[in-house]
Amino acid sequence: MSEALLVTSGKGGVGKSTLAVNLAATLALMDYKTVLVDADTGLRSLDVMLGLENNVVYDLTDVAEGVCKLRQALVHQPEVPGLSMVAAAALRDATSVSREKMKEIVGHLKERYAYVIIDCPAGVDEGFRVAASGADRAIIVTQTDAVCVRDAERVKGLLERAGVTDVMLAINRARREKLKKGQESACESIARRLELPLIGIVGENDAFLNAVQKGRPLVLDDADMKATFEEIVRRLRGEELPVKPLGKLSFWQWLMKDYRDY
Repeated sequence: MSEALLVTSGKGGVGKSTLAVNLAATLALMDYKTVLVDADTGLRSLDVMLGLENNVVYDLTDVAEGVCKLRQALVHQPEVPGLSMVAAAALRDATSVSREKMKEIVGHLKERYAYVIIDCPAGVDEGFRVAASGADRAIIVTQTDAVCVRDAERVKGLLERAGVTDVMLAINRARREKLKKGQESACESIARRLELPLIGIVGENDAFLNAVQKGRPLVLDDADMKATFEEIVRRLRGEELPVKPLGKLSFWQWLMKDYRDY
């Protein structure tokens, strides 16, 4: 069955959109037809992250207002067969798409795609509520600092009020820890505090910035990151796969890869 998955966070700067793009690309690479919906009206970014900024003619608001058909707003990523995108309007605000219209549009997309990934705007205002209105499940993206975790806790409560009760947690930009045997990692501790299943841990990686500048999902060029997101997809689809903490690198791993936070 098709499903709509909201990718959200309490605050900006945690790498929510980067995670959404690479998750969507991985789903498509694993033969699940996927569409990304940029719900961040006025501050769209997914077109740039996918290298499609020159291909956008119509956007989500155009569809909602009847300016164009939904199929006319779909932009296809040529390097990732099976991956499409609907851009957000660049010069409008969150009220330009109603909750009812968002739900309707997502419903139509679910008829054509296995996964609809909704990239939620940061914050908890009307843009958040519009994006959440079309979601079946949600992934809250956070970092390990106290402010991000507190914001994630608030978002969890707001999702429940919006009727989205199937919620997962992804830790982004995590740094490696020197763990003693049997010691709980910071990421595991956060998941336990939030009472959410941990779907994946994505390590700090400067290559994400380069990938954004190139307009290419990092999973196309980085084998380790591709493997990380493939495991996230497997957990998303119900496989019971343990999430390994980011432990200290071995000497040989350190020689083969440049990790700034080693």
